[in-house]
Amino acid sequence: MDFSAVKSDPVSRNRFLEKYKAYVHKVASAHCRRTLEWGRDEELSIAFIALDSALDIYQPQRGASFETFAAMIIKRRLIDYQRAARRRARREVAVEEMPRTRAAPVYGEEFLRLERAAELKEFAGLLAQYDITFADLARESPRQQGVRERLLRAARAVVARPGMHARIVDTGRLPLQELADLTGETRKVLANRRRYFLALLLVADRAEDFPFLATYLGLGRDEG
Repeated sequence: MDFSAVKSDPVSRNRFLEKYKAYVHKVASAHCRRTLEWGRDEELSIAFIALDSALDIYQPQRGASFETFAAMIIKRRLIDYQRAARRRARREVAVEEMPRTRAAPVYGEEFLRLERAAELKEFAGLLAQYDITFADLARESPRQQGVRERLLRAARAVVARPGMHARIVDTGRLPLQELADLTGETRKVLANRRRYFLALLLVADRAEDFPFLATYLGLGRDEG
């Protein structure tokens, strides 16, 4: 199949995506361990959007079939959705369980503390999907301010290229030469800080889910 033609022609693209709706339903239902229904379950909408994204970034020359690659992207997006839903539920429980008699400033501080703790736990779970730990980030975190600033600028350059950003986030792989050409950073620095740089891109990808981290790193949606 000529995937380039499918990607570039809207009619062919729509036909292709429609053809895979049954596959999307199968993968999403299996992941959620229940039979999903179009128009009722949001998971199917998320899975279908993931299929569209998978088509954009799929590269046949890498060897994996489109079905295998699409299933990976669909499952990863559903995992993100489920984690975000659980996080929202924890927030609601935390607010409900706080004593109503507390003074407003103390209440606010406690809420922020719980928010930060929940955010770090959520981020640790996301990192685990890429076999990254906080210890890895501590080891790869640049000690020199100049290097940190260069990597931050490089991350912003990638974020400005949605296609590249999505491909890296979905595959967990850094195209070193492509990144070096785009950002001007050396392949050596990018390779040595691979997990740290990927973590920056993950925060940028979900800045709304990790507002404290995004603000701290300067990767908020309105940054740069």
